[in-house]
This record gives sequence, C-alpha cells and structure tokens, in this order.
Amino acid sequence: MIQRKYFFLIGVVMLIFVIGGVLYWQIYQRSTRISSQVGNEERAHQENCLTDDEITDYPINPKYAKEVKAPLTPLIISVRDKATQKEKFSFQVGGINPDHYHPLELHKCGVYVLRKFNYDLTKSIQAPGYREELWRYNYNGHEESIFLFAEKDALGVYKAEFNNDFRIDPDEKYLALERGYFGKDNYALVIKDINTLNDLLALNLKDILRQHPDIIPGNFELGIWTEDGKYLQGMIFQGALDTAYYRIERNSWKTEVLPTSPDILAGVERAINFEKMYLAYVDIPTFTGFQEVYEQIIERAKKEGRQKNLYVYNLKAKEKIKVASADPEWRFDIKWLSDTELQYELPSGEEKIYKLNEK
Repeated sequence: MIQRKYFFLIGVVMLIFVIGGVLYWQIYQRSTRISSQVGNEERAHQENCLTDDEITDYPINPKYAKEVKAPLTPLIISVRDKATQKEKFSFQVGGINPDHYHPLELHKCGVYVLRKFNYDLTKSIQAPGYREELWRYNYNGHEESIFLFAEKDALGVYKAEFNNDFRIDPDEKYLALERGYFGKDNYALVIKDINTLNDLLALNLKDILRQHPDIIPGNFELGIWTEDGKYLQGMIFQGALDTAYYRIERNSWKTEVLPTSPDILAGVERAINFEKMYLAYVDIPTFTGFQEVYEQIIERAKKEGRQKNLYVYNLKAKEKIKVASADPEWRFDIKWLSDTELQYELPSGEEKIYKLNEK
C-alpha cells in the first residue's frame, strides 16, 4: 500500500513538472514575440522583401569617394520610410571586407554581402578554417550563406575556383561570377541560378578570342545589370585599356562581344553606349596614374601642335566620327544622356549635345 502511494506521488510530481514546463514555454514564446514587436511594428508586418514605400541604405565610409559607396564597419543596414527618411529598423552584419571595391549589394528582397570567417588581418597567409562566402540577408531576419568563394581546409589546402566578386540581377534570380583567372584554360564569366547554383552561361575567354582574334586578351569586368534586369553588360580589359565590350541577354543568354576601337589608348577618357554599341573616347590620355608621365605626354602633344580629339566610334560598323577638339590637357566630361545623345563640355564652359544620326 505504501509502495503504491509512493509511485502515485511520483506520478503527480512529474505531471506538475510537465504542465509547468509547457506553460512556461508558452508564456516565454508569447513574451518573446511581443518583445520583438515592441517599437518595431513596421518590421513585424513584412515578409522577405521591402514594401514599395521603403528604401534601404548604410553609412558610407568618408575615407573613400562617395561614388565608391564603401561601407563603414561594422556594416549597419537601415530600412527607412521612403517619404520621411525615418528609420524603421536596422541590423548589423559582421565579417565584411571593407577594402573590397564591391563588398555588398542592396536589393528589394535581400542584402548580399561578401563575408570572411577566421580571417586574421595581420597575416597574408591565413590559417586552416579560413572561408570567404556570399551571404544573403532577407528583411524578415533570415540569413544564409549562398556561395563559397574560398576556403582553407584542415590540411591547410587553399581552394578558390571563383574570384571574390559578384553581381546579382534586379529580380534576384541570377548570380554573375568570374571563374578562375586570366591565363587559365577555364577562365570565364559565369552566370548561375542563384537558388540551385546551376550554370546557365559560361562565357569562356578562349572561345571569345577564337571567334574574335582581333580582341586583345584581358580580364572580365563583371559590369552591371540594366535596371530592368534584361541585360548584363561590361567589358574585357587589360590594365587601364578596355579591349572589348560584351552584352548578355537574360534568359536566352544570347551574347554580343565587340572589340574596342583599334586606336584607343590606355587611360583615356571614354564612355560606352551599350544599347547602340557606340564608344565615345579621346585620343590623348587624361591621366596615366603617374603625374610625371602624364605631364610628358601633354608637353609632347603641345610641341607637336596636336589637339585632343573627341570621337564617337560605332563598334559594329567599325566607323568613327570626330565630334570636337580642344587643348591636350582638356577633359570633356563625356556622358551618354540617352541611347542617342552624348553630352560633353568645351573649354568655354559650354555643354554641348552630340546626337547619333543612324539610318
């Protein structure tokens, strides 16, 4: 009888513990949900993406030019009301490379960031366990690694099939990457499905040079996606010289690659019109990177009585037209205003518009 009472008491105690545990967990979960919403109601109603009345930004490092948009570290992503600019919420991302020229991209449904793990800034050779990855942060708080760029395994073997650079299309469906390096047989610009990571296009440099032997070999610049996401367009370059321009159509992956003007020099002022495939450029370098060399070039041009000429070159027809001339040191500040209009400035300060006259 005593033994039966003993087991009964143990059962009651265990039941109390179970019921208490369940009640505690429910209360904890409810309090957690409530606390996450206090002062942050705007975030609670969102799914993965920004709404039409929201924008996102991050603090810019004043050390660099504003056009570079280099972030301060740690990286703080803010979501703001588009009309009032008032911050709704923010989140922090660690482990970014602040010296990379393109460490992140902001999109409607996610922030994409290059991150390093087990990285020692004081060492040029990293220890086993080092990794560099591309991470995606949705606006509902979800985060994940979506691509591995490089790693050093437990044996100290460094593996990196792709360069640590990327471009995401506006619809966040495609990932453009640079595979290998110049001189390697499989060196290519690759476009992958961002979710499956299957290759949709591999634009191999060797294939391009086989089809276009007049192109000077160089590196792929990943370029930019157009605002509507229809094209990825960029260049092949060797140092400060653009050797060719490419344009890739989304979904069909039809690719157009055209060599630049045969008389263009490295370091000259230039602007490409991808829609019409016209290149505006000058024939005397604006700056070489070395002041002394630049001054020698300008002085030689003056002694020879040469002027700096602005040309528009049709990459398809391989024809050029002279648009304007000025002193050798003048910078025209050329800019395509549209697919047919090129803006440039004369030494008088007058801004001129050159219009393409296509038949």
